[in-house]
Amino acid sequence: MSTLNKVTVALVSVFATAAVSAASFDVRTEYKHTSKEHATRVKMGDSIGNFYYSGELKFKGEEGAFLKDLQNNGWELDLGYRFKLNDNWTIQPGMPIEARSKGMTYKPQLRVTYALDSVEGLSLSGRYRYDIRQNNGEDAQNERRHRITANLNYSLNEWRFGLEGNYYKADTDGYILYNNKDTNYELNATARRHFGQWAPYVEFGDVNVDSTTDRRELRSRVGVTYSF
Repeated sequence: MSTLNKVTVALVSVFATAAVSAASFDVRTEYKHTSKEHATRVKMGDSIGNFYYSGELKFKGEEGAFLKDLQNNGWELDLGYRFKLNDNWTIQPGMPIEARSKGMTYKPQLRVTYALDSVEGLSLSGRYRYDIRQNNGEDAQNERRHRITANLNYSLNEWRFGLEGNYYKADTDGYILYNNKDTNYELNATARRHFGQWAPYVEFGDVNVDSTTDRRELRSRVGVTYSF
């Protein structure tokens, strides 16, 4: 059994054991409309005071087929802490760690959120993340990348709406992200509706098809979160 599969089994065991006290359980599937790729994610999260943590398992079809011949596509562990300065400002340092068959990625980050007094339910946030990808193989090049994220979120009764923009800048020579350049961007829009403990949601994103052309594609995501 590979190291990745061993860790995946360990994560499943840990979060299955912790299910009684877990705060939320989330299942999400996505489809990229040009490359015709499917992927599925299962995530569980909890918090102890201001400290929060979550773990997720990722899957994809062997040929990108929807829920067919699902293969292990890695795992991610997210650790962070919320500093609530006052009713408006919140600061969240964190460290997501992602593992795939090609290697590990460490993602130290800092998010700042501001809740507006003038518009109830409206908040703005910004995040800086530095992706440190350690690739497997003797000849594999390790890769570094800056990521800046801006969010606009609005809640109205049982509804939650969000807009997100991401900007990427490579920090490694020869690391191509999009259109043969060292920069890339991503845009997302989400809508979520709460029904008691259940919250189904949809997300639509504008993402690049590959790193060597300027082609873009629609990425559709559908999921549901159960809080308990």
